[in-house]
Amino acid sequence: MGPECPGPGRRGLGCRGLFRDRPAAAARPVTRLLREHPEIGAELDPVGRLVAITWAGRREPVEVCTRWRVEDAWWGRPIARDYFKVVGARWLALVYLDRVDGTWHLERLYD
Repeated sequence: MGPECPGPGRRGLGCRGLFRDRPAAAARPVTRLLREHPEIGAELDPVGRLVAITWAGRREPVEVCTRWRVEDAWWGRPIARDYFKVVGARWLALVYLDRVDGTWHLERLYD
């Protein structure tokens, strides 16, 4: 079993020392918000649940971790989106269905 993180108010190395053998991880960003939200392919099961996404020529079976809906108007343009945080073998991502135009988009990738 590895070292434990001390609780609040306790002195010690804390959780920071757990990842010292992974210097490359500290240099990479934890999340990448994509400036342009590229359109992606979405595969739904017969019930309508998201089961895979396709982006940059790669298909990734995914499991939905959580989902939520956003409805708003931004400078007169309506926004109606269903967001999904999904996890696959290679990706943890935030994707959404634009319910105004019916397209799927990739918004964020997590390391």
